[in-house]
Amino acid sequence: MKKIIFLSSVILAFGCLQLKAQDTNKSESIDPLDISKQMEQIEKYGVPTIATVDEMKTKADVLYESQSWKEAALAYEVYAKNVNWLANLLSQCVEPYYSASYDDRKNTSYSTLKPFIPFESKANECKKQRNIAYVKIGLCYKNTGDMKNAIAYLHKGLDLLSVDELSYWTMAKDAMAEILQFDVEKSK
Repeated sequence: MKKIIFLSSVILAFGCLQLKAQDTNKSESIDPLDISKQMEQIEKYGVPTIATVDEMKTKADVLYESQSWKEAALAYEVYAKNVNWLANLLSQCVEPYYSASYDDRKNTSYSTLKPFIPFESKANECKKQRNIAYVKIGLCYKNTGDMKNAIAYLHKGLDLLSVDELSYWTMAKDAMAEILQFDVEKSK
């Protein structure tokens, strides 16, 4: 019995070492100059500009206001993906600061950072618009009767919204309550 336990321990330890060696080989093989992920994103979404993303939002908003729910949902989906990609590209302009060591960040003066602040601000604005788009997509699907997609997008929208986006938080919460047939008054 002791031999079996010992043998099992040796096999387990050897297996763990093999997995560790494979992980080490994987991390060594990562090319720091590999741009394939960036090229994949560009191939998928192109290179969005502020103007093209604003046009996408305007188109989606017009469809939403005219209650063309299915078309609006699809337009907001395209918009959300593109505004998110734009946010990522804008955030990347500040990446050297975020990738720096704590000491380097601490020693960077405000005057050095000042030209980069608008990029971070616009990226955050884009993320906020993406979050709102997810709520609107959920509302569109709710209005078409597609509750699966409505729940999925409202759920994600609620996950992404910040506490200061109260009107969209309330809209998403109310839509979820209606779909889930949850009556706040009856639950008291």
